[in-house]
Amino acid sequence: MNDFDLHMHSSYSKDGQFTPKELVEMLKEAKIKTAALCDHDTVEGVLEMIEEGKKEGIRIIPALECSTLLGEYEVHVLGYGIDLKDPYFHGLAQRIDRENEGTFHQRVEKLRAKYHVEIDEEKVIQEAHGKNPWFNMMDSLFSDPRYQDIPDFQDYIAGGKRCDPAPVNFFYDLCGPGTDLHVSAYSPDFKETVQHIHDAGGLAVIAHPFRTFYQEEERFQYALDCGIDGIEAYSNYHEPFHNQYYEKLAKENHLLITCGSDFHGEKKPSIRMGEYGLKKDGSEFLEAFLKAL
Repeated sequence: MNDFDLHMHSSYSKDGQFTPKELVEMLKEAKIKTAALCDHDTVEGVLEMIEEGKKEGIRIIPALECSTLLGEYEVHVLGYGIDLKDPYFHGLAQRIDRENEGTFHQRVEKLRAKYHVEIDEEKVIQEAHGKNPWFNMMDSLFSDPRYQDIPDFQDYIAGGKRCDPAPVNFFYDLCGPGTDLHVSAYSPDFKETVQHIHDAGGLAVIAHPFRTFYQEEERFQYALDCGIDGIEAYSNYHEPFHNQYYEKLAKENHLLITCGSDFHGEKKPSIRMGEYGLKKDGSEFLEAFLKAL
């Protein structure tokens, strides 16, 4: 295992579990020396984590994970080394939430209509305690004895090939553009987000590209034209062939290569800090990245 992890989330993310202080304690235990806090659309926890990291001799890189839309596709962009005082990134998560009011209800309605499942939407939201209710809802559906025979659920029920983390995998697999469960949600424009990251002095890196850019040359060329600086080539969402493909793609296009676990805690229980499918020494990737910062 390498001693760096450039993608993790704290409790400042709606799907994160641990505080920045707790994350640093876990980083110390995992013997990770360099890490980046990449909370969803917010930098609120970064200064706290940097200070906690200093106490333990762990370098914390300021960052966030920006939700964006590239056409109809949701693409997450990691902004590394940004000026934390840049006004664009303050209140970003709240602005996105306001734009997406009612989106969760639409997702619930589509699940009800397609699978004839019972969902107490109000209860689901209450039990989420301000976190993303999608996780609790889907875990409940997949464990409900009444729905064990639904064909689309088979890979996500305990023991299924896509059961960990089931809510995330189901969303990526069956709720994307072109599917009957897709709900159009607002996110800032991909190109504009890359520009905001650059304006704040940061590096723009595509997070866990997975299927979105795999053998999609035209889409990837657009991302290049927008000025991306790197690709998170190594991710827990990738199959080994994805990792190899994106490493090669990054090198061919003179882009930075980053590696991140996307650690969240309880919402993604099998994901561990410092693990992202890289089976070789990644120091060359880290050195190039830090030099670019």
